Amino acid sequence: MFTLAVLVLSVAALAPLAAANLAFTADVAVNNVTFSWKAVDGASWYDLYRGQDFVVRLPADQHSYTIAHLDQNEDYSYILGARDAQNATLDAEEVSFTTGNYDGTYVWTNPTDRDNGGKLKEIRYTARLCEDERYGQYMEISVNVDGVDHVIFPLQGLDGSWPWTDWDDDGPEALAYRLNCEKFNRLGIDPSEFRTRQIRLSVDSSSVDVASKALGIEVVTTSSYVFGVDDVGRYLEFTTTGGGLALSALYRNPTDSERPHTYVLRLEE
Repeated sequence: MFTLAVLVLSVAALAPLAAANLAFTADVAVNNVTFSWKAVDGASWYDLYRGQDFVVRLPADQHSYTIAHLDQNEDYSYILGARDAQNATLDAEEVSFTTGNYDGTYVWTNPTDRDNGGKLKEIRYTARLCEDERYGQYMEISVNVDGVDHVIFPLQGLDGSWPWTDWDDDGPEALAYRLNCEKFNRLGIDPSEFRTRQIRLSVDSSSVDVASKALGIEVVTTSSYVFGVDDVGRYLEFTTTGGGLALSALYRNPTDSERPHTYVLRLEE
């Protein structure tokens, strides 16, 4: 506690920030940032702050640091201070930046003729950044059919009131569920009803457990949506799996034998 108190007091003494020996920079990739800087003679460590809040103390031989899963479309300001063994500030610099977002349409195209009877020639999802008063930022996912978006996540909202819904119900939830299921169901047996069981979500990933009943048997499938960025660009990694009968009914990705229920969708530019 004493060390932390010293660090917090020290950042207040950095203003006005001076010197440019650190060459402190921020390389932003959507909502991930990699900081880099030059070595400062006599530095024993480097202290990183977000505003006045201490983040991490790094050793003298480390000159980069990555923070992932930041809020999207958000302004950030970070300060790096080079400190000697007595905790005196040798140099300090500040960088500011704004994160991007994962909004857009993501597509996986099936390069084979194993397309579940023509139902799975492609997967096309539209993602939209949303913000909930209770849960914060999350990505809404819609299945895109003939240019029309139908919200598949969250399928029945976030409030936890998830009733059993008939498969052939006229509402938007049932329509979205049918459109999505028909792509991946390779047995041709339609469930009689469905409901959301559990939701997990963060700023750039989410998953949902959906229970369904068919022929008197209840099964649960889990679908996850993970957003990221690599050298190619932004992507959405979609996985759908289950146990027992649910797993046997699911279409398998013909291009990935190691992860047969995972698909990497690329942002459509």
